[in-house]
Amino acid sequence: MTCQSKEKKAPTESSNKTEEVPEGFDQLATNFLSYIAKQRGFSEHTAAAYRHELTEFASFAKVNGCDTALSSLNTRMLRAFVYSRHEKGLAPRSIARAVAALKSFCRWCAKTEVLQSNPAKAISAPKLPKALPTFLTENQTRMLSSIDPIDLPSTKSRAIVELFYGSGIRLAELWALDSNAIDRHTKTIRVFGKGRKERIVPLTDDAIKFIDLYHSMRGSSADKEPMFTNDKGARLSRAMITKAVSTELSGVSMAKKRSPHVLRHTFATHLLDNGADIRAVKELLGHSSLATTQVYTHVSKEHLKKVYGQAHPRG
Repeated sequence: MTCQSKEKKAPTESSNKTEEVPEGFDQLATNFLSYIAKQRGFSEHTAAAYRHELTEFASFAKVNGCDTALSSLNTRMLRAFVYSRHEKGLAPRSIARAVAALKSFCRWCAKTEVLQSNPAKAISAPKLPKALPTFLTENQTRMLSSIDPIDLPSTKSRAIVELFYGSGIRLAELWALDSNAIDRHTKTIRVFGKGRKERIVPLTDDAIKFIDLYHSMRGSSADKEPMFTNDKGARLSRAMITKAVSTELSGVSMAKKRSPHVLRHTFATHLLDNGADIRAVKELLGHSSLATTQVYTHVSKEHLKKVYGQAHPRG
């Protein structure tokens, strides 16, 4: 299936961001985004990214003669759009995100019988370099714990850092936590990961200590309220959580990356460095595949090589 009005011309990139989209495309995209949010449990961040990519594709298809949603969803147009991303100079990771959005969308269209088959099966994303995760050394984490907070903001920041490092949870998971998620008797916390999958994760004594101290200073009164709040009592935003972590890590690390994910990487790396079974680490992180967790074994090997090189007389 191709767009007849432009079939003999090479597809071109749209320079008009307000270009109309093919008829029916908006509704299809809205239904799909509702599906991945409500049934698949995708984060708001991912849904917003997919919406952006679908809007870009729809505008591109319209410029190249596709007047309906179904006429735009063909392998030729999908490939042309991906190629236009390359020509525009987008980073491989950005192109991969566009491909992921289109593949997921077309798979849903085929599943719901909007399309007879999935036209995105033949579309491939660029290979991404496998960079080792950034993490803190054990000495850096000790430095993080060496200075006690003095007021409510610093106590909140410390509690956030201790929770990330003590549990290895994701930013979206911490953001969604309510104060009743912690079981202090078992020293565990209940979190909901990707796809709303529930898991129970052990917590360190320091994480519980500073969360309780923060709640005491904040004056928590309800059993169920956001774990972390802003000055107005509303749930603390992801941006503010990230800023708190970045500020805390800037005191112990010169690395460019100082995000919550650095603490998640640190959690996993330190567990493996100290003998934890990789399958147990997989469950703690909420990974669906062991292959995702295996990147941390490479980190640990690099760490061991460094220790060996520093300590062995002939290293």
